[in-house]
Amino acid sequence: MKIALYAMLVSSIALAEPGTVIRKTDLRDKPFLDSTVIGNVASDTPVDIRTRKGAWMEVKLSTGQTGWIKLLNVRTSSGSTSSSAALSNVIKTGSSGKTVTTGVKGLSAEQIENAVPNLAEVQKMKTYAASPGDAQLSAQNNQLRRVSVPEIAPTSVNSAPNNPNNNPMRR
Repeated sequence: MKIALYAMLVSSIALAEPGTVIRKTDLRDKPFLDSTVIGNVASDTPVDIRTRKGAWMEVKLSTGQTGWIKLLNVRTSSGSTSSSAALSNVIKTGSSGKTVTTGVKGLSAEQIENAVPNLAEVQKMKTYAASPGDAQLSAQNNQLRRVSVPEIAPTSVNSAPNNPNNNPMRR
């Protein structure tokens, strides 16, 4: 009984993350661009973030209305949030010290681990490739001209920006 109560308390704390809408946006009934718009949310409106799904956040407004808005339209709060929310906000800007959570979560680790290549789609994509002759004809028809650009020098593995030893954010 105590464990169940503790689990419910922890889960409700973890889901109640405050945020602020940073630009006017539509409130939708589902996390899809073609879903029904159920309202509009003005800039600087405080919201409670209930859950996240891909590039969307389910939010609750002060009026009690709930719906989905795009992740990039919300700034999450930092410092005064629950410890679990603070732990989830790991990137801080240098100028303001505010937590920034931009980006889109496309696939979970489990989805990546269980991913299976779709060879039929790869073959389908190959059919979209233009032949060199077709590409040249298209360039002529669109009055494009050839421009030479310097070759980008390959970087060594040790100086690559994604190398954790060279990235101060990963140290």
